[in-house]
Amino acid sequence: MSKITPSNHNKRIRLFFRGMVKIFIPTIIRKKIYMALALRYINHNIDKKIDKNKKTIIILDHFFSQDVKALILSNTNYNLISIDTPYVFRGAKLFFRADVKDLNAPYDSEDQVNRAAYKRECQIIFNALRNKFGIDLIVTASDNYYWVRELIEVARDNKIKTVVLDKEGLISPFDFDALVTRTLKNAPFISDHIFVWSERQKEFWNKIGVVKDKISVIGQPRSDLFHYKIDKEIDKYFNKSRPLITFFTYADDAYIPFDSSIGEGFTWVEMKKQTQDFLYDLAVKHPEYNFVFKAHPQQLDLEKLQMRYKLANLRVIGGANIANELVARSELIIAFQTTAVLEAMFMNKRVIYTGWDPTEELLKDHLLPFREAPGIVVARTFNTFRKVCDRFFSGDLNDFKFSKNEEAKKHVMVSKFLYKPDGHVCDRFFKEIEKLFEPSS
Repeated sequence: MSKITPSNHNKRIRLFFRGMVKIFIPTIIRKKIYMALALRYINHNIDKKIDKNKKTIIILDHFFSQDVKALILSNTNYNLISIDTPYVFRGAKLFFRADVKDLNAPYDSEDQVNRAAYKRECQIIFNALRNKFGIDLIVTASDNYYWVRELIEVARDNKIKTVVLDKEGLISPFDFDALVTRTLKNAPFISDHIFVWSERQKEFWNKIGVVKDKISVIGQPRSDLFHYKIDKEIDKYFNKSRPLITFFTYADDAYIPFDSSIGEGFTWVEMKKQTQDFLYDLAVKHPEYNFVFKAHPQQLDLEKLQMRYKLANLRVIGGANIANELVARSELIIAFQTTAVLEAMFMNKRVIYTGWDPTEELLKDHLLPFREAPGIVVARTFNTFRKVCDRFFSGDLNDFKFSKNEEAKKHVMVSKFLYKPDGHVCDRFFKEIEKLFEPSS
């Protein structure tokens, strides 16, 4: 494994000072600091010229930058302003209880004084955005985030609509019921419209209480990127461009029902570590390949993994802006419970699904059904995973050869979750957006 580097040491120092700030700077001062930083970001960091003849759409980029990128590439009729929401709205955490922030208690149960104070903060941010760019519509990845709900109310007070461009298109069988109850209780839908990936997802939101007229099935916006020229951003992480192997790593409790992760103590820690350690060894043995461990944008152990796994031909990368490139360029994709499995299936990539943890068998009815996916390799044991990888690196690709029937079934499964990944998803979004600006809407 990699040693502690100066870069890793600097990360630890930053974390230390963040902790000191929380301890020694009063909350009221921290709120003012965060607001000052938010306004500075809006006024000085967003360098975007506005065409006054076009309507302006503010996009709240909350870890779905690939969808935002796809919208920007497809856009011709609007001013699109993308906002780094984790930065602009990070002061919101100082106004809410932990259980409200974690969606474990009703948003309305937060003290009215705190909500009113935060709404004033949102009004300031809204005014800054409107004064600089104008605002005709707000797009958010979700409206159940604690930091966005008062902003939506501020927008409504100013006769501006908010729409959700849902980034979480894969809802597990467990969440298809449990998340409905949780959302209805703690943060019901309050936006004016929602755009979803599939009819299945539309059914989910309809169960939450969103009327069908407020739900549009358009597909996955970022799938449009597969129809553009492939980016070369990954090459910047390596000293040489080589064939690429990608492992989509994940949170230790990804897709595990809350009660099981807390009450039963279920995690994927062992399987995840086995996968990563084995791929690290493969990277050592095969310097002719570049390896990427792609972490989920909100994965908490990113820095820990970056310190543990690092070679000249291996990088652990976070963020939300390179997954499509990784799928498009990889010779082999290793993944678990992630959208990347479906995207790789759509792109006819070689995929190994890692499914040997005993918990995966216990929770199979609650997880995304990739263990039954046609047209990919499902590794039910670690030994199977090792052997398939060994054969791949020896040049034997027979594990990834499937019948025409299996290939057809694979794309039927993709279409269940991704409506028409035809390169025109964003076009459908903008066409639907036009209706929201009509006087009768």
